[in-house]
Amino acid sequence: MWDDVKHVIDTSQSFAITSHVNPDGDSIGSALALCEFLKAQGKEAVVAMSDAPPIVYQWLDPDREMMAPVGEADLNQIATVDAVFIVDVNSWARLGRLGEPIQHGQAVKAVIDHHPYTELITPHSVIQTEASSTSELIYNLIDTLGGSMTKRAADALYTGILTDTGSFRFANTSPHAHDITARLLDHGVNPAQVYDLVYNQNTEARTRLMGQVISNIHFTGNGQVAWLTVAPSMIENTGALPEDTSGFVDTTMTIAGVEIGIIFVGTNEGTVRISLRSRGSKDVNKVAGTFGGGGHRNASGVVFKGSIEEAVEAVSAL
Repeated sequence: MWDDVKHVIDTSQSFAITSHVNPDGDSIGSALALCEFLKAQGKEAVVAMSDAPPIVYQWLDPDREMMAPVGEADLNQIATVDAVFIVDVNSWARLGRLGEPIQHGQAVKAVIDHHPYTELITPHSVIQTEASSTSELIYNLIDTLGGSMTKRAADALYTGILTDTGSFRFANTSPHAHDITARLLDHGVNPAQVYDLVYNQNTEARTRLMGQVISNIHFTGNGQVAWLTVAPSMIENTGALPEDTSGFVDTTMTIAGVEIGIIFVGTNEGTVRISLRSRGSKDVNKVAGTFGGGGHRNASGVVFKGSIEEAVEAVSAL
C-alpha cells in the first residue's frame, strides 16, 4: 500500500507538506510527524499551510523549525520543492490559497488522507476512510518504512488521534487507534500533559468570547439543531483571536436532544467559516459538500462566501 509513497520519498530530495484551511490537531499533527520523519531520512522538508496553527498546537513546533511562516514564504516553498505531500484533506478548495499553486505546479503530488469523497486522486494516493485520523496513517507509514519514532513525532501523532477521535469518544475510535496510542506512550507521550496543552489553555479573552457566543445560541427543528454565530466584532471586542473559536461548535453536541450543531464564524474578508457536527446517521458532510467543503459524516467544514446572515439562510434552506 505504501510502495508508491515510498517511491516518492526515495526519488525526491525536497518536500512541502500541506493540509486544509483552519488546521486542526490531526492536520497539524500528521504534517509535523511526516516532516520529522522526512528530515530523519536526510530530506529537506517544511510544513506550509494557508492558515497559521491555533495557539493550542504551537507547542508541537515551538521554534517553528518545521512550519513555514504563513504568507509569501510558504508559497515560495511550494514553488521550489520536488514533491508535495497533501494530508488530511479531500479537495483542492480546502487547501485555500495554496490549492491552485499546488494543483498546477510541477512538484510530484502525494495524498495521505482518511476523508471520504476525495477529489485529490493522484498516482501516489493512500486514502483509508476507515482510519480514525490521518495521524494514524502517518504512524502506519513510519512503522511500515522502518523509521524511528522521535518524542516530538509521537506527541504530534498522539495529538492528531486524540483530537480527531474527540478524546477517544467518537465512533471512529478503533482498536487499532488505541493500539497505536499505546505504542506512542512507549515513545514518551504523556497523555495528561498533552490533554492539558490542547484543551486546558483557555485565555481570559477566549473564555469571554465563548460566553458571549453560547449566550446567543439558536435552536431549530424542535431542538434537534443548535447553531452559533460569531461576528468579527465579537472577536475584536473581547481581544480574542479568530482561531479562538476552534472547538466552540463542540459545545452544541453536549446539549441533550441536539442532533446537529453548527457554528458560523464571520471574517473581515467577506467569508464565513462554517463548522458542522452531528450524531449517528446525520450526515453533515453532504451539507458541507454542497458549498465546496467536506470532512466526515459527523464532522465537516466549509468556507462560505458571503455574510453570516446569508450563510445561515443558505444552510437552513437545505
